[in-house]
Amino acid sequence: MQTNSDLVNAVSDDAPILLRARLIAPTALSEAQRLTLHSLCLLFTRAVNANMTRWLGVPFTASLAGVERTPFYEIIHSPEAETHYVTTLAVGPASQPALLQMDLPLVYLFVELLLGGPGGTSLEREPTEIEGSIVRSVVDLICRDLSTALSSPELEIRNDPSLPPRSIDRLMPTIESTLSLSFDLICGTQRGRIVFTLSSEAAKVLIRSLDGPPKTARQTSPEMRNGLLTRLQRTMHFATLQLPAVRIPLSIVRGLSPGEVLTFDLFEDTPAIFSIAGRPAFYATPVDAQSRRGAYIAAPME
Repeated sequence: MQTNSDLVNAVSDDAPILLRARLIAPTALSEAQRLTLHSLCLLFTRAVNANMTRWLGVPFTASLAGVERTPFYEIIHSPEAETHYVTTLAVGPASQPALLQMDLPLVYLFVELLLGGPGGTSLEREPTEIEGSIVRSVVDLICRDLSTALSSPELEIRNDPSLPPRSIDRLMPTIESTLSLSFDLICGTQRGRIVFTLSSEAAKVLIRSLDGPPKTARQTSPEMRNGLLTRLQRTMHFATLQLPAVRIPLSIVRGLSPGEVLTFDLFEDTPAIFSIAGRPAFYATPVDAQSRRGAYIAAPME
């Protein structure tokens, strides 16, 4: 795919993803996930920049503006909602609901450019049926490029205008916690914004995909496994044999002197603890073993 080098360079690889305070567990993004999402969005903007520039015939630049976790009611009741072109989307095989919002001046700019006009008209009304069909072709292209960047069948985003704009509030429960991806657009001299809003279920699929496929353990031959076990058996580990910890008053500690017998608050049959590499492993008893100290292993510790 050819790319417009000037437009690609206009998008900074190091541009941070803006995250709001509402992006919290269990769907919060780790640092690694944010970097992965940033890379995927960068792939999307590079592709859509090249395709839209070639299709519209004017310079087009998209850049990631923010990622925000927001209740659905805040989106549909936002003061800016009246100035947006809104259409419904479907995500993945399960057709999870999603929403696309675009500033109206951009909508009429796209329509005029695709009809061969100069792209200077600025209207604030809702698109007509013919204009809507033209805009849907633009939305199809944008959704295709975003789906390609996300590179997962479960995240294929399709234009699905099944609800009229005045019924968008029925798309999902108003308390649904949505995930929005916002992109700033520059088309010719016109600036605007496009926002993808994913339902809670679609957002979970997206966040899971940021971790990549589960890693599988590397298969080893029986000979290699046996060799590793042999080497492990020759390793040395520190071991200790000691009585269980007890509390001793400071007054007794300060009065200790050589030759005294210190009595612990333990029964005489209390076993000592045999620890390996600092971890208690067995109950044991100190014994003499051919003029050396040894440990009689009584029982494993539970």
